[in-house]
Amino acid sequence: MFEMFNVTLRRMEVMVAIVDTGSFAGAADRFGIAQASVSAHVAALEKSVGSRVFERNRGRKPSLTEVGRSVLENAREMLAQAERMRADIVNIGSSSAARVVLTCQRSLGNFVLRRVLTDFAMTHPEIQLAVRLGKQEEVFEEARSGIADVGCYLGNEEMRGIQSEVIGTERLVLIAAPNHPLTGRKNLSAAEIEKHDFVVPPPTSLYGRASSRLLANAGISRIKAAAQATEYFFLRELISAGIGIACALERSVEADVRAGLISILDFNGIGFRFQIRQFASPTHPGTPEALELMRFLRERCA
Repeated sequence: MFEMFNVTLRRMEVMVAIVDTGSFAGAADRFGIAQASVSAHVAALEKSVGSRVFERNRGRKPSLTEVGRSVLENAREMLAQAERMRADIVNIGSSSAARVVLTCQRSLGNFVLRRVLTDFAMTHPEIQLAVRLGKQEEVFEEARSGIADVGCYLGNEEMRGIQSEVIGTERLVLIAAPNHPLTGRKNLSAAEIEKHDFVVPPPTSLYGRASSRLLANAGISRIKAAAQATEYFFLRELISAGIGIACALERSVEADVRAGLISILDFNGIGFRFQIRQFASPTHPGTPEALELMRFLRERCA
């Protein structure tokens, strides 16, 4: 473990960009800066941490060290918090406008509801829409505390103290590297899949437990975890590197499947779907704006 350290948000952004794009050059292109500046940001970050965060091998894309993986997870959370703070400050300046705050599970917002929420904002210019993305635990906490008016999450069960409604379903798939031994094989059985390593969410997370139940219902109950990941982009890197198999939303992997980075395994598990659930904040009555957003989501996700 490393001690607390001071880093700038820009260094965090640069690190995340290197991971997302797969190279220092890609990060430089994203920010419109020289590659030498990217290297300088990384060097300063590693000096603050007291350890290398990337392994650099000529001719190969940079890979995260064990410390780097920990820093990356915290970097993504720090950047998300900074974005939420920025949005809150902007909203203070326009507090007179009708406003509705949606708290949403990150994978659901990024890959399923992104277009729907954009359409809501475009067709309801009189309502200021604020979207907060986070872990499932954060979704419930923000709704319970009254920070958000409406919450959305993926799950096949009600959560304690929350009365939700099902507004849609999303198919899940098993993904692996294109050169994985199971890729390309037809009609895979649960027993065949159980023989191989998995990349899983942390078992302590609500989403991790829900995923485990879903896999067990499909007959995959003996899971050997080779790694854990909470963010899709890091999950993709682990899968494409051949670390193991993972369960993911079909819509979240479509672009990477087309790009040849990962493959979908031929497995049709019974009930291999998550419901999309929405709920109103239990701490205060629904505003007209919140009710309108819930109606819109209900109709568009059906």
